[in-house]
Amino acid sequence: MLVRIDGNEIAVFANGDSVVAFDNACPHQGNPLVEGDVLGPTLVCAYHSWRFDLETGACLFGDEPLRLYPAELRAGEVWIQVS
Repeated sequence: MLVRIDGNEIAVFANGDSVVAFDNACPHQGNPLVEGDVLGPTLVCAYHSWRFDLETGACLFGDEPLRLYPAELRAGEVWIQVS
């Protein structure tokens, strides 16, 4: 899902029993990551197939990591720390 917090677009993905949150813009060309595919523990950008580790945001195919926001599930709601 895509959320907007304080002017930031943040892409939120389920990762097993937890959630992860990243800047929505792929560091390659700024394309929206929310349109990407989750393949196991990996997020794949829909535009140029850059691959990112869902746990850390590390770039697995490409050369720039994602900005990771601390996120957690609390009573069925997603909480994201943006500061």
